[in-house]
Amino acid sequence: MRTRHIVVYAMLASLLAVAGIVGIWFFTRPSAPLSPELEGPKLALEQMAPELRARPLFFTRGDIPALREHWKEWGAAFGAGNGSPEALAAEFEGTLQSPQAWRVLDRKWRFGAVLLTGEPAAFRPLLEHLRHAADWTLTRVAPSGYLFERSPARAWTVSGASSVLEVFKTHSPLEQRTARIQLAHRLMFLEEMTAAKGLLEEALALAPKSKEAWTEMAHWHGMAGDWNAANKAAEHALSLSRGYLPAQAAQAEALAALGRFDEALQITRDLYDALPADPQILLLHAKVTHGAHAYDEEITVLQRLIGLLQGRSQSVGFWQLYLGQAYAATGRALLAEDQFKAALKDPGLSPSDREFALKALDQLETKSDTLSTAPAPSPSPSSLLDAPPYRP
Repeated sequence: MRTRHIVVYAMLASLLAVAGIVGIWFFTRPSAPLSPELEGPKLALEQMAPELRARPLFFTRGDIPALREHWKEWGAAFGAGNGSPEALAAEFEGTLQSPQAWRVLDRKWRFGAVLLTGEPAAFRPLLEHLRHAADWTLTRVAPSGYLFERSPARAWTVSGASSVLEVFKTHSPLEQRTARIQLAHRLMFLEEMTAAKGLLEEALALAPKSKEAWTEMAHWHGMAGDWNAANKAAEHALSLSRGYLPAQAAQAEALAALGRFDEALQITRDLYDALPADPQILLLHAKVTHGAHAYDEEITVLQRLIGLLQGRSQSVGFWQLYLGQAYAATGRALLAEDQFKAALKDPGLSPSDREFALKALDQLETKSDTLSTAPAPSPSPSSLLDAPPYRP
């Protein structure tokens, strides 16, 4: 029996504006070496309460070079036999997309602080969870990342952004501009849109022909729901640098949001060829292939995305739901059932996603003609489905 599905990629649009449009910007920054204030966790850590240095620190893989310099201090909190930052980072990485799994890890180590640096899309679920958790407080936002301290602690406010930029007054024009763009990127994940736009306007005042700033401005317009303006900003960035990949991703996202999937597909195919191991590009390409009704291509992309995340020990149940729906769309009910059942084995699957998988299996088993529902957002974000709804 052939079944069809209604996939809620549209609900991912706001996330993709964050993850797809500018997510790869962090991997295509200016080739000139940047200062530790931009590249590492220095600014995020400098105001951490001193007593927390004696407690385990949750960190990401990109922090290892900076932490290794003082690992005698940082590593002591993990105890004997747990002295390798690489081993710890590998253990931590598997929880970035699963707050439930992260809570298990926190009960094990009882972290004093959580340092989240690198591309925010890589840890969006954990970031959202900590932002709304009563036992954690956001205490620092820097161009390179976020710092949370266990409550009670003095909470960060958006006015702190200006004090961070004071650090860069004596830096090169490139770094002054980059600091504003990176900080704006962070603020958008915190829904501080007015402050983020102000920083981007400052960056463009410093360098009107900055392809990075124009690409980030495209992202800002997308987050604000003005996809025509997002498309124009991305096109302007591409006029400055025709092959700039983040701007191409920005334009593809804007075109998809405008319903111009065939145009977007030509772009995401090129991005997929250029960056076949970038999860955010795979996600964007999967969304566009679905919108263009290229279901077989969608299946291939989702299979690759799942394999990539499994290789990084990350939860894949959420994506197995989408792969199951893609199989259902092409009439492969048995393969669809396999994916839904596999998703249910993932301990990181949110309750709403689990409910959807069970309902989808029931519909398949009763030979329903449609899979017309999708997981509903849960009160506390735990998966990408909890992203804000798409606004055309």
